[in-house]
Amino acid sequence: MIFHDASKYCYNWLKAQSFVKEESLTDWLLYYISNHNRNVYYKAFTRNEEASNGSDWEWWILTDECSTTKAYRLLIQAKKLKPNNTDNYPLVTYSNKNGFQIDLLIAEARARNALPLYAYYSCCSPNIDEQCKNINYISDAMLKWCENCVNGCFLTSAFALHKNVFSNPRRKIVDQELIDASFGLSLLDFIWGEPGKASSLLREFNNHFKDSNNDRNNWAGIQHNYKDLPVYVKTLIERREEDLSWLDREFHHEIGILSGVVIVDNRKRIFDQ
Repeated sequence: MIFHDASKYCYNWLKAQSFVKEESLTDWLLYYISNHNRNVYYKAFTRNEEASNGSDWEWWILTDECSTTKAYRLLIQAKKLKPNNTDNYPLVTYSNKNGFQIDLLIAEARARNALPLYAYYSCCSPNIDEQCKNINYISDAMLKWCENCVNGCFLTSAFALHKNVFSNPRRKIVDQELIDASFGLSLLDFIWGEPGKASSLLREFNNHFKDSNNDRNNWAGIQHNYKDLPVYVKTLIERREEDLSWLDREFHHEIGILSGVVIVDNRKRIFDQ
């Protein structure tokens, strides 16, 4: 399973070379999953500073639902956690002249109707009971599906992280606390199962986004119709076998300062778009 394998490799890499850069891990991860699964593909853009929106990569997960294509949008910021009881508070509350990075990530995600996530690189082993207690937007059954998996990459909601960090006084935050509020990247292999199972996980992501924005019933949230996708996303999906080196220049304003876009295409067959 592609996400299991990639996350385990990150774990082994961190164990062998503790000083590996998060940029190296991210670049390798995206290359690996796209090179080993024909239904995952990505385009790296000219690397830009993240100061304005606090995000690294935009991910799209495509699914078949009710005889049409739906796309779920995620914004992901990578962080390599400091191990061995080191304080990670400065890492998760990083700021610059534009404000807190987490605030910028959340604001950009709301503007794009995308779920803001942090990707943590860490060798810390999660406690499944703590995960089930802390992650209220994914069912216990789904979390326990990967209870014994080895992960070096974990995902967590920026909404939940913001609430946990900024609703409490300044304190030491170690890697164990952050990982116990995260789920392993391996969990994304859940989407390759039956279509209903994939949709159930993505709906939970979507409901978490809508709950976090106090608007559960009135809009689609992070779920997008194929016809409404940004042109640069459609181009990558429909012309991915071509040379698309021009893509970030052509759609510079629409892409903004993203480092790239990842497409996870879970469609069983191509419908009329």
